[in-house]
Amino acid sequence: MDDEVPLRAVVIGSGVGGAAAALLLSHAGIPTLLAEKERRLGGSAAAVERDGFRVDTGTHMLCRGEDGPLGDVLRRVGQGDAIAFRQSGEPAALCFAGAARGARAGAARGGRVALPADLRRLAATALDLARALELTPLEAARAARLLAHATAMRDVDLAACDDVTAEAYAARFLPRAAAAARLGGLLGLPLLLPGSEASAGEALFALRQLARSGRRSYPEGGAARVPEVFCRLARELGAAVRTGTVVRRVLVRDRRARGVELDDGTTLSARIVVSTAGVASTVAELVGEPHFPEAYVARVRALTPLPRQAQVKIGLRRRLAAAGALAGLGGGSGAPALPFYCVAPTRFDPSLAPPGHELLCACAVSGASGGASPGAPPATVDELLRALAGAVPGLLSEAVFVDGSPGDERGPACGPGGEPAAGTAQTPGQVGRARPAVYTPVRGLYLAGRAAGGRGAGMELAASSAMECVDRILVDLGRDLGAPAPPALLDIAGDLLGRVAASTVSWVARPRG
Repeated sequence: MDDEVPLRAVVIGSGVGGAAAALLLSHAGIPTLLAEKERRLGGSAAAVERDGFRVDTGTHMLCRGEDGPLGDVLRRVGQGDAIAFRQSGEPAALCFAGAARGARAGAARGGRVALPADLRRLAATALDLARALELTPLEAARAARLLAHATAMRDVDLAACDDVTAEAYAARFLPRAAAAARLGGLLGLPLLLPGSEASAGEALFALRQLARSGRRSYPEGGAARVPEVFCRLARELGAAVRTGTVVRRVLVRDRRARGVELDDGTTLSARIVVSTAGVASTVAELVGEPHFPEAYVARVRALTPLPRQAQVKIGLRRRLAAAGALAGLGGGSGAPALPFYCVAPTRFDPSLAPPGHELLCACAVSGASGGASPGAPPATVDELLRALAGAVPGLLSEAVFVDGSPGDERGPACGPGGEPAAGTAQTPGQVGRARPAVYTPVRGLYLAGRAAGGRGAGMELAASSAMECVDRILVDLGRDLGAPAPPALLDIAGDLLGRVAASTVSWVARPRG
C-alpha cells in the first residue's frame, strides 16, 4: 500500500462482528476508528430500556459462551473473563402444532418436548421427540441415527453436506416426505431458515458444536453486553469509537481503499476499511460497482441475503415460558404453526426485567408462513404472535408491552434504524467455501459480520467472521500470526481417540440405501 496513506483501520458498524474486529485490530497495534451510525452501540445486538426491561433489539440464539467464538475473541486479547455467560437450569423446549396424542405425560404435554442441557443425551427424550414429529418406530430409529451421525461428523463430512438442504439431508434417513420435512425444519431452526432452504452442512455444524459443548448460555446483561464490552476493551487499547457517525462512502483509487468519507464531508485516510454493512450494500452503495471486477459484482448480485424476519419483544408481568428457549415447528395432525425461535433472557439474567417479570424475544423462521414452499410471502407479526400464544398460554393477557418488528403498527423497530441485520442467507451455494470471503478485490477493503466468512449461527457467526477477517488483514500486512503451542502428549492421544470414535460412529450411523 502507498506510504501516503497511514496504517490506520476504519471499521464500519458496531455489531458483534464490527466490535470484535475493532478490538482485535487494536490489540494488533493498528490505530483503529469504529464508526457507528446510530446513537447507541451494538447494531442488531443493541438494547433499549422499556418499562424497567432491558430489551435486546434483535433475537439471538443461545451460544456456547466462553467455550465458543465469543470467548475466543476475549482470550485473544487476554480478557477471557470480561463477559459473564449464564446458564439456565431449565431445559430448552420444542413446541409442535397438533402434536400426536399419547406422548409420555409431563414430557410432551401440549405438544412440548423438553431438550436436555447436553444434546448428546438426546436419547432420553428421543421417544417424545419422535411422537411429536409423528414418526413411525422405524423412522424414530432412523432419526436417532441421523442425530448420532451429526454430532460425530468431521469437518470433511460437513463440507460434503454444504450444498444439500436440511430437508434433503433428512430425506436420506426418512424417505417419507412429511417426516423429512419436519426433521429438516428442526435442523434449519438455528439458521432461521426453513429446512427446504437451509444448508444441511451449516445446520449440522451448529448442532455438532452445541452438542460437543454441552452448554447453552446467554450473556449476563443481555446480548448487548457483548459489543459493549468489545468496544470498551478496544477503547482501552487506544481505538476511537464514535456513535452517530455515518460513513457516506469508502474512498477507493486504483482498486485500493484509501479511507472513508463521513456524512458531514469529513474524510479519514486509512489503509484498511472493514465493512459490516453486508456484501451487497458495501459493493453497490459504500464503494460503487465500477470499482470491482464484473465477475465479482455478478456474484454479489446473485447472493441471497438474510431475509427480513418478523420479530416481537414481549414484557410479561410474570414468568410464563416453559423454558429458557422455545422453538416452534409446524407438524402433527393439526394446522401447521409458524416456525419460530424464542429466547427468554430473564431465565438467564433476571435483572433484565423488574422482579418477577419475564422478557421474551422471538422471531419467525425466515421463509414462507408455516414453512411451506420457498418464495412465499414472509410471516407477519400477527402470525408470530398467534404461534407464540399457542406455545405460551396466557401470553397476551399478561403482557406489559408487545413491540413488533419494523413496519408493524404494534411498536418501535426491533433493530436500530428500522433496518434488517446485514447478512448472507446460509443456503446451499452460500456456505463453506462458497461463502463470501472476508477480503475483496479492492485492496484494503474487508468484510466482517454475518455477511462473509465464519461458520455457525448468530453472534457466534459474527465473532468467527471477525477473527477470520483480522487474521487475513494481518497476513496481508505481512504479520506473523504465530504457531499454536504444541499440544501435550495426553491431548494428542485424546484427540486421536476422539477421531477414531467419531469415525466409527459416523460409519455406523451413515445413511444406507
